Amino acid sequence: MKPDCILTADWHIRADTPTSRTDDFTAVMWRKVQFINDLADEHNIPILIAGDVGHRSQWPNWLVEKFMSIISDIEIIAIPGQHDLPGHNLDAIRQSGFGILKRAGYLNSTLLLNSILQSIAVFPYGTNITKTNAVIAMTHQMVTKGKSEWPGQVASSAKSLLKKFPDYKLILSGDNHQPFVVEYEGRLLVNPGSMMRSTADQIDHRPRVYLWEAKSNSVEAVYLPIEQGVIDRSHIDTKKEKDARIEAYTTRLSERYEVGLSYEENLKAYFEENRTRQPIKDRIWEACEI
Repeated sequence: MKPDCILTADWHIRADTPTSRTDDFTAVMWRKVQFINDLADEHNIPILIAGDVGHRSQWPNWLVEKFMSIISDIEIIAIPGQHDLPGHNLDAIRQSGFGILKRAGYLNSTLLLNSILQSIAVFPYGTNITKTNAVIAMTHQMVTKGKSEWPGQVASSAKSLLKKFPDYKLILSGDNHQPFVVEYEGRLLVNPGSMMRSTADQIDHRPRVYLWEAKSNSVEAVYLPIEQGVIDRSHIDTKKEKDARIEAYTTRLSERYEVGLSYEENLKAYFEENRTRQPIKDRIWEACEI
């Protein structure tokens, strides 16, 4: 195939190392960014990132500089996810690392028009997909391949979005770290999944990006290099062994929420079910970034 762009999402660039990783996580992260950059350079095509470029809204200076040094020669069209936004607030984007990269010209998050891709409509976190004249829709929202992945999950199915917005040839979604591709009546929804394996439940995850060819509207997965034996879940097992009462509590909680693997999804589900004043939600999201 002769690809027209790279489809990816949920890079979660970060300065710290997840508890579950036993290797040099930072070095591995940069190698993956470099791999994707080289792939884009090889085919002379842009990279489309469907949100959560960063793991936190605030980037230390050295992280910004390192990121810019790797992707300096590649066109990137990106939308912010909730992790990119202070307090998950799109209006505060100028106060974020994403906002700095956008202002500096390293991330393009506006409507793109050219002869190959025709047009891309962008829908950052906190906005809903709407009908436009674009060919591609980029969205950062929880999308599942089929049914909900845990009780109480707030999500849209891939097929329902393809049915609701028939004018989009391709929908690129981010937020769900599980990769999948769904086809409906010749149109595609691609959810690339996360670039890194950052939690213990991702031990079997195979990070990937997708090459997209506009003419045939087809994709090809390109798997990112990984090493085996670098995911550790002993911290989870030890915690369960130390406190049986917490285990019993989380078992009861699992009837409504996903346990231990997506704290922020649990918060979002709580806010959906319980009326919470916006200032309180803002303070909670702010605390999550500490």
